[in-house]
Amino acid sequence: MSRPSRERRKVKLTDHAEERALQRGIRRFDIVKIINNPKETVIDEHTGRYKSYGEGIDAYARERVYVIIIHTPFNTNVKIITVMSVNNEGGLKAHGFSNF
Repeated sequence: MSRPSRERRKVKLTDHAEERALQRGIRRFDIVKIINNPKETVIDEHTGRYKSYGEGIDAYARERVYVIIIHTPFNTNVKIITVMSVNNEGGLKAHGFSNF
């Protein structure tokens, strides 16, 4: 899937996404950065939801991680459904990404 345009998007986290971000040490700064400039975006073949990933910093461990964001289609406003992080490319591959 091609990358979205370079327009700055407004990001709205659901309550669930805010809770998961806090639990998992994912910073809002990284979520906004990734939504506006993802490394790759795919559509989940089972749910039809969009998934994007990029690099972030684990707020607790202070280590580089890959942040995966499940979200609505790219538009001026993007709703974040949930967020998670993985430590390696194997975790990205398991979620359907191939561009690393």
